[in-house]
Amino acid sequence: MQTYTAENPLRILSLGWGVQSWTLAAMAALGEIPPVDYAIHADTTHEAEGTYKHAAKYTPWLEERGVKVRTVVAPTTSAVRPYSKTKAILIPAFTENPAGQQGQIRRQCTSHWKIQPIRRLIREIVGSKSRPRMVTSLQGISLDEFQRMRTSDVKYIENQYPLVDLRITRADCNAWLQDHGLDVPPKSACVFCPYHNKTAWQGLKKRGGSDWDHAVEVDEAIRDKRSLDGQDFLLYVHPHRKPLSEAISIPEDFGAEQIEFEMPCDSGHCFV
Repeated sequence: MQTYTAENPLRILSLGWGVQSWTLAAMAALGEIPPVDYAIHADTTHEAEGTYKHAAKYTPWLEERGVKVRTVVAPTTSAVRPYSKTKAILIPAFTENPAGQQGQIRRQCTSHWKIQPIRRLIREIVGSKSRPRMVTSLQGISLDEFQRMRTSDVKYIENQYPLVDLRITRADCNAWLQDHGLDVPPKSACVFCPYHNKTAWQGLKKRGGSDWDHAVEVDEAIRDKRSLDGQDFLLYVHPHRKPLSEAISIPEDFGAEQIEFEMPCDSGHCFV
């Protein structure tokens, strides 16, 4: 087994297959940033269909250019954990009790579905003996999201943010991918993520299909799965605290017809 140290760290890329992490992976594949040993994708199993199609198309492309892609999955990926009623919900669902008091559950999904599976693989690669900064973890956070930068909570991993260091924004990532003839992927997120904004929810409903069906299914599954101190709460993925199928309005819901015309979108703001 190879020995990794701060001077010779294991270099991994946290690959979510969204715009920023995909740009980093492609940059490593094309030699525009130093190479990585592995690009690790933590598959929540709840990504949008477009994300999985993009990953299926470009995993061979990365592998052919020396970027080894590894996919890890948590032992349990259900949003509802059957073995503990009071802590059964991992996603940050919105709550409401019979008295109308509202709140939100603490987010646990990132740790369970992403961080822990990635770290399990890292430990398999580097072994059980920890050394400070023996792993360099490249994170796909761009300059316009610098506030999301974090220091690793374990000493053996050092987080690095190449896009921030290079002063590259999300819009720059889009342009870089297009300049290199590569597809710009859809935003990476679980289809039922309670942090979706209004536009994302409307787009999901408008597209319909399996992504929308899955989001509605999870929303219905969590509804009565929270009880604390003898008090029952209703849970929702939408902040309006209504069933997802009712909470989102798009013009077609009211019989409006879509007007057919061409509108120039040279700025690209609609796709950021």
